[in-house]
Amino acid sequence: MKANSLVLAQRYAKAYDGIAKNADEAAKNLSAYKDALAALTAADNALANPTLPFSVKEELLVKILDKSLATSFIKLLVSAKRFDLAPEILRQLQQLLDKRLGIKRVHIASATPLEEPVKQKLNEALSKYFNSRLEIDFTQEAALLAGITLRERDTLIDGSALGRIEELAKNLTGV
Repeated sequence: MKANSLVLAQRYAKAYDGIAKNADEAAKNLSAYKDALAALTAADNALANPTLPFSVKEELLVKILDKSLATSFIKLLVSAKRFDLAPEILRQLQQLLDKRLGIKRVHIASATPLEEPVKQKLNEALSKYFNSRLEIDFTQEAALLAGITLRERDTLIDGSALGRIEELAKNLTGV
């Protein structure tokens, strides 16, 4: 996504999120927006089509969606020819809600499946490290060979065998 589109998506997300008075209301607004986008999946192409007039798109929105804040927001996006930003706005809204709730989302990839006690210990240790509540997504990636990688937004902690081999190769080749 282009930088200016990302900035626009952030601004739209902040505006929509700013309507909520508290975290519960923000969560409900996010859920309504997510549900509205899901309902519009079949109409995505029509809504993003620049040759269709707004009146036709508005009729489509009225037929598919109920009257809600999310619908009004989506109408605004369509009329401003910014509906293509809808998925990024959704991602930004989730980040804003996480910030309100003090949640950090962490992705952990491991070479082999992690047992529940190990997952719990990782959660406890990382909660202390990040000083925050965590939502952890665990996946398995055999390519790591051994160990784990951890990603939280822009932070990457690579404790995998693959990462160490790549680091060794860089040191040996100077590349």
